Amino acid sequence: MADTKISALTAATAAAAANELAINEAGTSKKISITQLVTLLQTLGMPIVTQLAIRYTNATTTGTEVTELSFNSLAVGTYVCRWYLLYRAAATTSSIKFGVNVTGTVDQFVANVYFPSAGVNAATGTMHNANNATTGQVWAYANTITESTTAPNLGPWVAVTNAAATHLLIVEAVVDLTGTGDIELWCASEVAFEISLEVGSSVICTRTN
Repeated sequence: MADTKISALTAATAAAAANELAINEAGTSKKISITQLVTLLQTLGMPIVTQLAIRYTNATTTGTEVTELSFNSLAVGTYVCRWYLLYRAAATTSSIKFGVNVTGTVDQFVANVYFPSAGVNAATGTMHNANNATTGQVWAYANTITESTTAPNLGPWVAVTNAAATHLLIVEAVVDLTGTGDIELWCASEVAFEISLEVGSSVICTRTN
């Protein structure tokens, strides 16, 4: 059958991951899906982006995995991940803590978390969500070179300026995976008050080699 010009083909109703594209592999005509193409591009540096579709909550000091913001079965390589987290606490005297865990074998691992502090000249451990001082404010941070799960080791801190109001925290990690594995975000409350990560909390993870 003769080839048909692309311009003469029927338009797809909508683009979908299962749609197929024509390729030439070593002189042989074949096809790949958009899913396969995306997977290839991610190995070449295209970011993997995802966000919370379901609100995450925890009212205990024991960490649980934020599965929607974790990555499974990553190939060997170096990954740079940054989580943009919309955080709320049920009480002003409550705070939050995080852990980043890797299930595969790792050559290098380091993680940071930081947020706007209520302190003007020094970090206080209280998260602020409405700073606009003309003199500027400071950021607070914690970092680690140790993975953690049920006992998160980034934080906790001591308070938030406004209960039940959204605060922004940023968690970032660089992971050099030497074996296939998962990169996971874990989270817990400082005390037995509910904390939450709100819908729209997002993560960008990029393989750099």
